[in-house]
Amino acid sequence: MSTSLARPVNGRDVLPNLFGFDPFQHLRAGYGFEYDVTRTENGYEVDVPVPGFTSSQVEVMFKDGVLTINGRSDRRSFARSLVIPDDVDPETIEARVENGMLKLALQRHPEARPKKIDVK
Repeated sequence: MSTSLARPVNGRDVLPNLFGFDPFQHLRAGYGFEYDVTRTENGYEVDVPVPGFTSSQVEVMFKDGVLTINGRSDRRSFARSLVIPDDVDPETIEARVENGMLKLALQRHPEARPKKIDVK
């Protein structure tokens, strides 16, 4: 089960209310492009609109904690950057283009994931 973090609930952002911070807040405030973040048990799912672009026209690079997304076609291009939270394991980042959306799966480091404690 996941919780959508990019959509306001009752006019308020969910992430700051649940966790006291939004690891993607700088992106929302500074760049003004649309995206959707969902926090899952094991990490984050980020959807970035890339209408009209195919997977071969989109490049995703990770370096020094920043995920850079570049798209280039015959008619247009774009570039976006996201600072990734420290708890994300960069070795497990997955990306795919599906129905005009770039879908990013950002898995948290195993030691950063919640551990269920059995109650006896």
